[in-house]
Amino acid sequence: MRHQTTAAQEKTDWLAAFDQVRIINLRSRSDRRTETIREFMRYGWTVPDSRVRFFDALAPQEAAGFPNAGVRGCFLSHLGVLREAWQAGCRSVLVLEDDIAFTRDMDRQALLAVRSLQTQDWDIAYFGHDYGNQPGEPSWIPIQEPRPLAHCYAVNGQTLPALVAFLEQVLQRPPGHPDGGPMHFDGALSTFVKRNAGVRAVHCSRNLVYQRPSRTNLHAVSVLDRHRWLAPVAKLYRAIKRLYWRQVR
Repeated sequence: MRHQTTAAQEKTDWLAAFDQVRIINLRSRSDRRTETIREFMRYGWTVPDSRVRFFDALAPQEAAGFPNAGVRGCFLSHLGVLREAWQAGCRSVLVLEDDIAFTRDMDRQALLAVRSLQTQDWDIAYFGHDYGNQPGEPSWIPIQEPRPLAHCYAVNGQTLPALVAFLEQVLQRPPGHPDGGPMHFDGALSTFVKRNAGVRAVHCSRNLVYQRPSRTNLHAVSVLDRHRWLAPVAKLYRAIKRLYWRQVR
C-alpha cells in the first residue's frame, strides 16, 4: 500500500506527513502532558495544533480479561485513536504515548525517515523500537517477528479498517483465545501483522523515539512511587536520567 502525499506535505516539519497526530494521555497525568509539550517545544513543534492533539486516554476500573485495568485502558485508548482516524477518512495517522522523548537530531532524522517512507509501500511503521541504530541515512526495514513497544508508530489509512476490526474482535474474545484475546496493545498489533501476511510492517533503521523515565500506569509501581515521602527522590532520579539520555541518544 503506497501512502500518497501532496505538495503541502513537503514542509520541513515531519509531522506534516500525517493527516492526524495523536498523543495518548490520561487527564490525571498532567505531569506527562506538560513534559511532552516541552519535548515538542525543543524542536519548535507546537502542541496542540490543527494536526497534533492530545487524546484523552480511557481509564476503566475493571480488567475485563486484560492483565489489569491499566492495560485495558491503554488498549482501548489506542483503539479509540485508530477508530477516530478511520472514521475521519485519514490517509495516515501517527500515534504517540505521553512518555515519548525524541533523539537529539530528531528534526533532521525524522524528516529523512518520512521522505523515505513516502517512497514505498507500507501499512504500519514503527519510529520507536528496541532494535538499535543502523549506520547511514534512515531507511525502513521489514519486521519479521513480534514487536514489543508501541510508543510511536504510524498506520496507513488503507490499513485502518482491517486493524480496527481486528482490535474490536480481540475485545470480544476470552483471554488466551488462539486468534488473540485481551492482551497488551503492542502484542495485539504484532498479532495483527502476524495473522495478515499482506500487511507490510516496517521499523526505522534509526530508533528516533524512546520512552522517558516516568511513573507507570500499567504495571506495579516501584518502591520510590509507593511511598509519598520518597516522591521527591523519584522525581530527581528521573530528571537526572532524562538529562543523561538527552546527551547520549
